[in-house]
Amino acid sequence: MKHSLYILAIAAIIVFTSSCSRVSSGAGGVDTSLGVYATGRSANSYDLVPIGDRVTYTIDISTPEGKQKLQNISLAEAKQLAEVEACRKYNCDRLIDPRFDFLKKSKRILRITVDGRPGNYKTREEQYDRKTRQEIDINVRR
Repeated sequence: MKHSLYILAIAAIIVFTSSCSRVSSGAGGVDTSLGVYATGRSANSYDLVPIGDRVTYTIDISTPEGKQKLQNISLAEAKQLAEVEACRKYNCDRLIDPRFDFLKKSKRILRITVDGRPGNYKTREEQYDRKTRQEIDINVRR
């Protein structure tokens, strides 16, 4: 009788502790993931608007500047560098749909090319018309 009572008590403790445990992830249990919402509305107050046609930017080791930039970096870092440099050259905030082309010899990157559409962020201010009480979207470039 005592033996079965101990077994039931241990089983109850195991069930209680396993059902009350908390699963944590990321940085100290903080959920760091970004949610995707299918509401058709942006979570921020900026819209990325394309400006102009597709542009191309290349970093090559044949130039002294390109050789210095591509020295001892990974492919992911080279892609990010090419995208940032293209945005600086074409005076845009981001490239929309960037595509990368690269040439490697063993682990060394010899050339990386990025092409994409330049885009700028525009703020979206939502205001209400007092007469009709309807929402008006006003795109303002700041």
